[in-house]
Amino acid sequence: MKKRYLIPIAVLLIIVFGSIVSITKPVRPYIQLPGEIYPGSQNWPIIGDIFGGLTNTFMSSLVAFLVVILMVILLKARSRTADEIPTGFYNFFEMIVEAAYNFAEGIAGPKVKNFFPWFMTFILFILVTNWMGLIPGWDSIGIWEYKPHFYAEKDAKALESDAAARGEEISHEELEAFIEERTEFHDTQNLGDLRIAQALLIRADANADPNAAIETDSAGHKVGFNPEAADWTIVPFFRPGATDLNYTLAFALVAMVMVQFYGFKYLGTRGYLSKFFPFIGKGWGKEVAKNPIKAIDPAVGILELISEISKIISFAFRLLGNIFAGMVLLFVMAFLLPVANVVFFGLEFFVGLIQALVFALLMLIFMVSATESHHGDEEHH
Repeated sequence: MKKRYLIPIAVLLIIVFGSIVSITKPVRPYIQLPGEIYPGSQNWPIIGDIFGGLTNTFMSSLVAFLVVILMVILLKARSRTADEIPTGFYNFFEMIVEAAYNFAEGIAGPKVKNFFPWFMTFILFILVTNWMGLIPGWDSIGIWEYKPHFYAEKDAKALESDAAARGEEISHEELEAFIEERTEFHDTQNLGDLRIAQALLIRADANADPNAAIETDSAGHKVGFNPEAADWTIVPFFRPGATDLNYTLAFALVAMVMVQFYGFKYLGTRGYLSKFFPFIGKGWGKEVAKNPIKAIDPAVGILELISEISKIISFAFRLLGNIFAGMVLLFVMAFLLPVANVVFFGLEFFVGLIQALVFALLMLIFMVSATESHHGDEEHH
């Protein structure tokens, strides 16, 4: 068979098995913003007690970290002498790093030696995490979870927190019994302990009939699936890390901490803080005497300080919004018209790349800006 026929055949199979054959036709997914916790991991020692369980977004981030580390090890192992000519992936990766370094040097100048490791590391880590979400089955293969039991565990935690706020304590055995009873009966009216029943968050979908998950038309024929009414759902083994605010917020915090670090390093403590509090700078009183308009500089400095804090929010939500929206888009299109994802996969491939570049580029620009005083001079320490 000629290779040019493979793509049309693949598209045809996607149409047939994704839109016509009911057994393989995708169902409308159950979408939620926070990363899903692996069922049962809430009871693991340390992980369950401190973090509340192990999330699939954390595991996805961990896999991405290992991939980047493996990439570095393999490329270092193939490092060459001056007489060797690079080939294959090593040559491609060297071209990418060299192009990125030249680009960063055009922005940072001589300071690029300090900034480039952060710039390239953020690109690689975020890019690998984003692109992993495009692997078929990455965020759709997982563990079955009984939703009433899931809600019962959440209610038990809410009950425990509420009791702790009142200075009371509920035993572990009592909570386990409550979870088991809540899962079995799905109805607070069947609970013997009224104190527990009053503290519950009543959830209508915990009482759902399993058959209610099947949507039918006026003639009674099955036409779809309503995951909100189902008693079971799938917790994917992995989910793109950037679809979890914890992931993007962590990167944002690291980026802005390093921005402040280089600001102090290049300008000194007094020099850098004078950007936000001008009155502690050298000769500020004389400058105000010469030019009274500079008396508003402290107000401007406070605005700049607020801006520094808001950059954390901007960093975190920009990456989260774009990647999470892309994941939802692929899920919805897989349900409505699977063949359309041939186009949207390509779109999300570039979105993942662009978001990694934008994040790292903004961090680089903020680092350069932090090392430059308002007067354009720099004090090297």
